[in-house]
Amino acid sequence: MLAELIFNPSSGQVGVRREVKEVISFLEKHGWGVGLSETTEPLEATLLTRRAVEKGVEAVIAAGGDGTVNEVANGLVNTGVALGVLPLGTTNSWALQMGIPALNPMHPGTAVTKFLTGMEERFDYTLPASHYRKVLQDAAQVLVDGLTVSVDVGEISGRYFLMWAGIGLDAAITESISAREKKALGSWAYVFKAIGSGLRYDETGVQISIDGTVKKISTPLIVVSNIQLYGGVLAIGARARVNDGKLDVCIFKGSGFFTFVDQALKVLSHRHMQDPKVDYYQGAEISVESNKPLPVHVDGDYFTRTPVLIRTLPSAIRVIVPGNLPGNLFQTAA
Repeated sequence: MLAELIFNPSSGQVGVRREVKEVISFLEKHGWGVGLSETTEPLEATLLTRRAVEKGVEAVIAAGGDGTVNEVANGLVNTGVALGVLPLGTTNSWALQMGIPALNPMHPGTAVTKFLTGMEERFDYTLPASHYRKVLQDAAQVLVDGLTVSVDVGEISGRYFLMWAGIGLDAAITESISAREKKALGSWAYVFKAIGSGLRYDETGVQISIDGTVKKISTPLIVVSNIQLYGGVLAIGARARVNDGKLDVCIFKGSGFFTFVDQALKVLSHRHMQDPKVDYYQGAEISVESNKPLPVHVDGDYFTRTPVLIRTLPSAIRVIVPGNLPGNLFQTAA
């Protein structure tokens, strides 16, 4: 396998340069030819991916977080070149959804693991055993032994997304978090901002069209999903399949802090689908207009504001995944 590994050294909370080099050595021992490129600015990974495709690689490995995965995917849509993932980010939502070994952002031991890894990097000392190194080695094993399958992608105003587009509250949270806060607090930066934003959980009048059916509603948040897990832990897109040619639309209604808390708890307990203040739809083309411009993010990165047109591109990208994928992620042929 001829591949290019695109490494974002700014992703996540700790430096893992030595671990990346170890993964490359591991792949080369298994017969891979691996080039290495590093990003230095936002959206550069897409450009580096396109250059790698032009060189004739068979796979591009996104070594970073969800943002890096998104940028690499944007360079691979409809090319036939496979996307591999080495999860180095804060949340690693794609990896966690696909069963690729990754650190869970909400696990109590993750902070300790990252702290020890950071100390290794800082003092240039390799511990005899490192949980983070083991996780990344297991993720590299998926690249060697895994399957390559085709999945859908979403498209919004010329930008592709693998996981979700968020409109309203979550995009406002994403837009407000600084790189310093994300580096220092990791996933907890989103949690703290979300709690603060819950105090201003206000509805906005929206006109949404799903495959031509128009609905007028008031909502603080719309999540358009291609996968089930949101942020690696919340199953907002509970019925989503990555190869059904559709996107799943979850619309939260209501306002006020107590509504925010109630809906958050129902999502955590997988009960939001029974909430009368939550509407759930599926469709191939979704347009959203609002009384006031609402922020929009794609795969966790702020992108634009409403109005937007979102559509699905069926089976538009090839991805490397574990051989034991959960069956409810894929729609089987009739």
